[in-house]
Amino acid sequence: MFSLLQEYFALILVAVLALLTSGVAAYRPFAIADRRRGRYDVSAFGAVGNGRTDDAKAFGAAWKAACEAKTSTVKIIVPARKSFLLSPIEFFGPCKPSKINFLISGTILAPQKSAYGNSYDTWLHFSGIDGLVVDGNSRGTIDGRGKSWWRKRPTALRFDHCNNLIVKRLIHKNSQRNHVSIDGCNNVEIANLSIQAPGNSPNTDGIDISSSTYLNIHDSDMSTGDDCIAINGGTSNVNITKINCGPGHGISIGSLGKNGRHDEVSGIRVTGCTFTKTQNGVRIKTWQGGSGYAKDITFADSVFKLAGNPVIIDQYYCPNSNRCPEKASAVKISGVKYLGLRGTSVAKDGAIQLMCSRTVSCDDIVVDNVDIKPASWGIPNTAKCTNVYGEQRLAYPSVTCLRKIND
Repeated sequence: MFSLLQEYFALILVAVLALLTSGVAAYRPFAIADRRRGRYDVSAFGAVGNGRTDDAKAFGAAWKAACEAKTSTVKIIVPARKSFLLSPIEFFGPCKPSKINFLISGTILAPQKSAYGNSYDTWLHFSGIDGLVVDGNSRGTIDGRGKSWWRKRPTALRFDHCNNLIVKRLIHKNSQRNHVSIDGCNNVEIANLSIQAPGNSPNTDGIDISSSTYLNIHDSDMSTGDDCIAINGGTSNVNITKINCGPGHGISIGSLGKNGRHDEVSGIRVTGCTFTKTQNGVRIKTWQGGSGYAKDITFADSVFKLAGNPVIIDQYYCPNSNRCPEKASAVKISGVKYLGLRGTSVAKDGAIQLMCSRTVSCDDIVVDNVDIKPASWGIPNTAKCTNVYGEQRLAYPSVTCLRKIND
């Protein structure tokens, strides 16, 4: 009994000493215990979380310790009810653990632009890491404080050269530029994100993908000032399902072929999505003079609500000029299916626009069970198409370039 009392008072003494000791040292005994369990709380490395103190060094120290751990799985914890101001920071691999859980329950806050000027192009950068899971626990928030950055701006959250990446349950708002950028990654799941930016915020894409393969993006809400999802060259085998997009520019493949570039995109599936008051719906856009291909693409079972340009292929993409010259080469577009699309359009120049190059036509295009109506009286319900070959069945409006297939 006496020994138990001794242990009890010893624990009280340790707790009192911890309260009386200022600074990081008060956390160190607990940090050591957490490391043995594979847990790395950024607070144990000196992160303050008051929204004013730059906590980047503490986050970097927590990452270094977790990345060098000898256990198979580690957790880096960003605790709830705190706001952690971070200057630009890079988290580099490879790491020793096969799985790293980056658990965000609090808020990660960007600095104001005035503090850092235009000296960097990415705010939060994860590179060369396999088995990374970024989990917002449905309340963790990344706040890019984008308004101060929208004239000259970095990507907010970038992942490159990674395998088996998961990003989920994260609130991401007011990015400086792209909210999430995926480059050179394989086997990626992105789910249950809430991406929030004003419709007039410049180039605030939700998810921007390039040179990546085998991605599954699903069950997310995206309000942006640009594409909700943009798929760029070198990307293949992407499944996009149950995305609520709007405001924004829709879901886009491209732009491809800029400055004569060779781009390849294939195996894209967009299904069960909703586009509300978006500038475009589902779009493929390529520049004149490029090369390569965009093929094996399906847009299916999706709804447009007051959307501009619900269905569009634009092989004359030229956003800063109305007079880009036609060239002898173009990115080849083929094997595109539009299946089970419905809703309303505010487009005055055609709810369906398939505008393909005279030198490199669009082939094997299928429009089947598509019903897009004008949002109000006075809006013409038309389709425009040039240099397109394929077939249509139950298409409204009718796409006259395509061969009609009857039941």
